[in-house]
Amino acid sequence: MFDQLHAKTDAGRAEIRARALPLSRTARNLLLVLDASKTAGEWLRLVAGATEADLETLRQHGLIAPQGAAPAPASAAPVRFDAGSTMADRAALYTYLSGEATKLLGPFKGYAFALEVERADSLAALQALALQLVERVHKAKGEAAAAGVRGALGLR
Repeated sequence: MFDQLHAKTDAGRAEIRARALPLSRTARNLLLVLDASKTAGEWLRLVAGATEADLETLRQHGLIAPQGAAPAPASAAPVRFDAGSTMADRAALYTYLSGEATKLLGPFKGYAFALEVERADSLAALQALALQLVERVHKAKGEAAAAGVRGALGLR
């Protein structure tokens, strides 16, 4: 289980918004950041205080589900979204934004951005966040890094 990728389920995304279950702080933090970019074991090492019990709690409540055995390569196909249309795949955009935020913005700003992604309730909201991510990366890391994000998003 710890060498598998896990992702939030629809129930997990709903729990983030509703905060209905009595989850521990570490379990909730794990739920907020967990995506299929890292194995469950890697997420446990990255989230301060998170334990195997927290992961199991999320799994038992149906908030996360196994996705596979190995992380996808960082050079995966671009999300290809056009900010002027609704051509993007909402799930792909969500996965990219939530998975790349901490890598691109650092742990604190990335975590805050991941929270914004979790609150996004439509494709349009995710597209707006994608544009914000490009701006934030430009400000934090410069044009070359921003160009990489634009490329991954399929923007020009």
